[in-house]
This record gives sequence, structure tokens and C-alpha cells, in this order.
Amino acid sequence: MQLPVFPNAKEDQMRASIILAAQQLFQQHGLHKVTMEDIARAMGKGKSSLYYYYKSKEEIFEAMLDREIDDLLAKVAAAVAQADTAEKKLYTFCLTRFREMRRKAALHGILVGEVLRDPDFVYQIRRRCRQRETTLLQQILTQGSTAGGHPGLSAQDMDAVVFVVLGGLHGLEQEMLLTGDDQLLEPAIRILSRALMNGLTI
Repeated sequence: MQLPVFPNAKEDQMRASIILAAQQLFQQHGLHKVTMEDIARAMGKGKSSLYYYYKSKEEIFEAMLDREIDDLLAKVAAAVAQADTAEKKLYTFCLTRFREMRRKAALHGILVGEVLRDPDFVYQIRRRCRQRETTLLQQILTQGSTAGGHPGLSAQDMDAVVFVVLGGLHGLEQEMLLTGDDQLLEPAIRILSRALMNGLTI
């Protein structure tokens, strides 16, 4: 007996299909060269059917990036959960995040191209990703702060540490992209994690 397809599930499936078709086009041509008509044609659909789900290609692009961010952070969170100390969790967060970003290099390439055209748009995407990364980092740092009876980081210090970690990772990513050499990546992340978790008065 065939199970019924509920309306929400059918809509979710359609949205996923639109995102998949659009992602392939975005990766080949970039956001600005792709039209809603291109996406509809790739799916064998009429353009009007896409507007029921998304108002514009930019909205599809944002939905695509949100899914990619969710996937990336889910993998990071799962890896972090396996580590048994705050230092190891921070190290795992940094290393897994970098590896997942590299695995999604094609998507990263789209963003690099688009930032030159519309930096405000890409900034909003990065800000949403940063907010979710910040939540996970704060959980790791809170664990480090409470271990051993330490009083904990102030809100200001917590923000500063998160800024240092994410800024440091961004710098490493840029360096790896420029040089293509990641031999120092793991040692650098290990030193960063050790310095932050053991060098702070927490």
C-alpha cells in the first residue's frame, strides 16, 4: 500500500528539488548569470511554478546557503560532542569546521565571486552563519569556564574569545587558499585551542 504524501512533505520535497537544480546552475555560472527561467527549465517546470515557493533567485540562493550551513554545523556539532574536554572540543570545532568548509569549496567559490558584486548580501549570509557558530562556541567555552570551579568568562570576554577564534579561522582559511599548503593547519589549530583554553583566566 502506498503511503499518502502530506502537503507539507510535498512542498518540502519541491523546495529541495528547486534548491538542488539552482545550486548546480549557481556553481556553473554564478548567481548573477542565472535566472528564474533557467532554474525552471533545468527542472522541466514553468517559471510561474517556482514563484509559489520562492520570490526570487536570491531567495533560493539564501535557502541553499542556509541548508549548507545547517549541514556544516550539524557535522561540526556531532564531532564536538565526541570530544571529552573543552580544549579537545575547541580543537575539534576548529578542525572540523575548516575541513567541512574545504569540502564545500565549490560553494565557497560562489561566495568569493559574489562578494565583489554584492558585499552586503554576502555579509548577511555570513552573519547568520556566524551567529550559529557563536552559539556552539559559547557552549564549549562555558564548559571550559565551569570546569574546576572557575568563575567563568564575562559576557564581554566571551564575545572577545569568539571573535578571536572565528577571526583566526578566517585568517587560516585565507592562508590555505593562497598557498594551497595545509601542513601547518592542525598544529596551528592545536596551539590556538591550547592557548585559549589554558591561557585564559576562566
